[in-house]
Amino acid sequence: MVAIEFEIRVAGEVPAHVMADLQDAQFVHRGVETVLHGPVEDQAALVGIINWLQMLGVELREVRQVAATSRDTEAGRVVGHK
Repeated sequence: MVAIEFEIRVAGEVPAHVMADLQDAQFVHRGVETVLHGPVEDQAALVGIINWLQMLGVELREVRQVAATSRDTEAGRVVGHK
């Protein structure tokens, strides 16, 4: 199965509890925004993360697909949310 690599840019810093729930994602603070990067199982999972971030009041700036990776090589590193 192929996982989707995504990048989500949000305004400001992401709250610590959000970063803890998305433990397979990488977070990089760049000035006045935070970049989240990681794999998701499919587009529905990505939409779930976007909806969840919006529900938490995180301001989305950009969402894009970066690359696709093989789940076999990622050994289950698929981002989800609680």
